Amino acid sequence: MKRSALEVLALASALALALLINSSNIVVPSAFAHQTMNFGSIDIDVGWENEPPLAGQLNTITVGVSNASDNTPVPNAVGQLQATIKKGSETKAIDLLPQEQEGLYGADVIPGQLGQYELLLMGTINGQNINGSIPLDDVSDPKELTFPSTGDSDNSQVTSGIINQVSNAITDLSTQVDDSKTSADQAQQTAQNATQSAQNIKVSSDSAYMFATIALGIGVAGIAIGGIALSRREKVEGEKIPRY
Repeated sequence: MKRSALEVLALASALALALLINSSNIVVPSAFAHQTMNFGSIDIDVGWENEPPLAGQLNTITVGVSNASDNTPVPNAVGQLQATIKKGSETKAIDLLPQEQEGLYGADVIPGQLGQYELLLMGTINGQNINGSIPLDDVSDPKELTFPSTGDSDNSQVTSGIINQVSNAITDLSTQVDDSKTSADQAQQTAQNATQSAQNIKVSSDSAYMFATIALGIGVAGIAIGGIALSRREKVEGEKIPRY
């Protein structure tokens, strides 16, 4: 990855964090409390477990199911019930799980945006058809409960600090990538040099072997020639000695 690309990534990451920190300061008041709706013989109470619900923080959507006639809780009520959370045009299916209190069911959710949410229910409970939409308390900005207040100047300082941290981290990553590439290139060059040296040694070994073989052959031939010459000399000298 080129350094210029890493710098672009650092800028984009810092900008995203800045936008997250400096998100809208508009305070949205809660529009609803727990809502109870009647479906024939069944009453269903829906709401957030922690109120007010805050954006970006874990919460639980609770669904209390009771008989409309005597308000007694209904156990095992959600086996044939489909639950979906809705925000604007976006929806997400959720699983309602039994809670400690009988007739109470819940699903953990982290609301990602401010504003109003709805819970869509469809199916049956004890043979009673359930099909409806129940509004939930509006999700608020966590700044409403933040103390002490950070203020705009503090936000700017935090944003600047985060931008610097992200930029430094990505710059360090770029340096590490460059160093790793340099080390890899050096290792490759060392391997190539070692291979060439091995080839040179092999060539030298082959040449030395050939030279030794030739020298040995010449030596053997010299000894043979010397032996023949010595034998002839002795024969000639033997013929020159007079005989009486």
